[in-house]
Amino acid sequence: MRNYLYIWHDPDQQMLVASGIEFGDFLPALGEAGGVLLLKGDAAAVQYDAPSGLQHVPQTQLAALAREDMASWGSHAWADYQDAALPPLGDMDVAEALFFAHRGRPLRRPRIPGLGNRFLAYAHDDGWYLKLFYSAWDDVAQLLAGIVPAALGTLDMQGLQQGDAGYWLRQGVVQAEVRTHDIDSVLNRRL
Repeated sequence: MRNYLYIWHDPDQQMLVASGIEFGDFLPALGEAGGVLLLKGDAAAVQYDAPSGLQHVPQTQLAALAREDMASWGSHAWADYQDAALPPLGDMDVAEALFFAHRGRPLRRPRIPGLGNRFLAYAHDDGWYLKLFYSAWDDVAQLLAGIVPAALGTLDMQGLQQGDAGYWLRQGVVQAEVRTHDIDSVLNRRL
């Protein structure tokens, strides 16, 4: 995690937008996952799934993936899966995954049925911009509890869950911020 966090929540879309969260910050939350389906990106630590035509990274390789220079890829997208092995994906599951990789939003809902994912993540310049869709708020709360250090400030989880405002956290200070996808405008003012 960087030395700041910008974050807001859209409860209707089950989506967080953030800057300051990198893929490596997800490792504790992905500890029980079987791995991630890599929907966009150019990783060395991938395996090819011939039936779906998609690439995935098993649990044993997630730390190696986090050590890669993901920011150099430009954009990347992924979804976690819970089984020990990548589950067989039907045509609609593949279509939903590819739609998300291409459009950066779920086709129907954040949870892809055959995948059983908790998260769908679309990021640009790892740590700079993250759009995170989730299946259950408790997973997001647990993720944030594990990655937001007290030195950044105390995040108002109830306000975030309700989607009342965006937040800027840095050096122990939490301030209200606009809700925007234009991360550059926020960071240009704040950094």
